[in-house]
Amino acid sequence: MLSRIAESFFWLGRYVERAEATARLLSEHHQLLVEDRSVPEAMGCALLLDALTMPSAGVETAQDLVRVVVGSELDSSTISGAVSAARANARAVRDSLSQDTFEALNSAHLALSRGIAFTASPGVALHRVLERLLVVNGVVDWTMPRDEAYHFMVLGRELERIDMVGRLLAIRHDEMWPSSGPAAALRAAGALSPYLRTGRPLNAIDVRRFLVLDATFPRSMRSCAADAEEAVRGLQRQGVSDSGSLLREVGMLRSELEYARVPSPDDIEQFIDEARQASVRASDEVNRAFFRQHGTIVWSH
Repeated sequence: MLSRIAESFFWLGRYVERAEATARLLSEHHQLLVEDRSVPEAMGCALLLDALTMPSAGVETAQDLVRVVVGSELDSSTISGAVSAARANARAVRDSLSQDTFEALNSAHLALSRGIAFTASPGVALHRVLERLLVVNGVVDWTMPRDEAYHFMVLGRELERIDMVGRLLAIRHDEMWPSSGPAAALRAAGALSPYLRTGRPLNAIDVRRFLVLDATFPRSMRSCAADAEEAVRGLQRQGVSDSGSLLREVGMLRSELEYARVPSPDDIEQFIDEARQASVRASDEVNRAFFRQHGTIVWSH
């Protein structure tokens, strides 16, 4: 597989996951801001924007927050920008994608570019965007062969998911909204129903342990690390390999989370920080090993 094609699939997975996770997070955070006035709106907006590494200057209301996080196509950290970047990468590898995958992603892009009415009813509009992105993920699973392209896409998705779960947990909904914050954090990760099925109490520390260490929920950091490791091993089985640094990075993260004892709250915070740092190092290693750009060869006579 050509380096540029592998890179496009890797970033396609990352951008689709970023758009979906950001839309979920914005939807739940906005709901907290409008329902619970115990936290000033400006402070609540700053919490989310800081977690997403976006500027918070001038964002004072929930409506301003929606406008900034939905954003424009020029900023890939926003919802619109991530969807646009995903579509651009999909166009670059359109011959290698199924028609259904590209059409589903293009539908999400068109819905955002034509201006869904976010200001009037942000929850409904964000739900429509999420539905389109869920179709993208479903079509990928149903139609893509399990080849190098698929493994690069999954690897990008899982590394991005680790980072986005870390950003979600960095907001500390449980401290700002003690009664409704833990449930909101679970909904922002699509984890409320799976968590309730475990029978655990709905408190801050158990929720954070679940999102970091649960072995069965696919968006927990532990499950994401395991899926990232399996994607790297899948690449190796098909003859795509680096020096072993990438497998060591994701393998070490997976083993640390898998074999962790029942941690204290301080240990959980350390796991969160280390997992996010490991995802950054793994992404850098992918870039170094597989996407390194070589200079143009100049032929002499």
